[in-house]
Amino acid sequence: MHHKLRVVTIEKEDIGGTVRHYPRKKLVMTSAIVIPGYGKLDYREVLKEQLIDTWEDIVARAGLTVNTGETVQQVSRTGESCFVVTTDEREYLTRRVVLAIGRRGVPRKLNVPGENLPKVAYSLREPEVFQRDKILVVGGGDSAIEAALALADQPDNEVRISYRKDRFSRIKPANYERIETALSSQKIEVLWDTNVRGIEPAAVHLSNGHEGIEPIPNSQVFVFIGGELPTKFLKQCGVKIDTKFGQP
Repeated sequence: MHHKLRVVTIEKEDIGGTVRHYPRKKLVMTSAIVIPGYGKLDYREVLKEQLIDTWEDIVARAGLTVNTGETVQQVSRTGESCFVVTTDEREYLTRRVVLAIGRRGVPRKLNVPGENLPKVAYSLREPEVFQRDKILVVGGGDSAIEAALALADQPDNEVRISYRKDRFSRIKPANYERIETALSSQKIEVLWDTNVRGIEPAAVHLSNGHEGIEPIPNSQVFVFIGGELPTKFLKQCGVKIDTKFGQP
């Protein structure tokens, strides 16, 4: 806007993207940043809802055009200096394309029997909906830990974490302290060195190494094992991938 350029932003979800999938009142850790045409955001910690409100205010005050609920399907070059951006709704002719799609990609699947059951989810927005449930959270990163903690705070939930390693090694210090407290008070149980082998309507099957474990009674499964990088889409857009590192 500062340089009088015509700009359109295409967003397949809503303003906030991945953050909108966070649980309610999740504390987001960030750093100070200056937004051109808006001013300085001096947050160090901010609630999910406050952060989304701020972004919406930035869009409104800056007069940005953000087409939400629209998915980019392909980016192709036409001529020497133009691109055609094809979405599920229309085509755009543009001189420049900025890909700011993050690393979330598509949620990685377990690829086990029963994963398509309605009780299996890959995000958690409203933990208070789940009460008196037997819950398994799969994963050992910050998203998994935060989901397990939020679910353990709800009435009469039994929360277990299935993690393929023998310790949490890549989570924020604050989350490490919180999960340690939850383990000490037996609000959460961690099943170390386990993998999900199958999911049934009322149970889950895990394995420890090559040995199976007795089926565990279960009513909800939440999977937080990362996402599949959009490598195929990037290649279709003409982005070269450095195969040495496996990332763009």
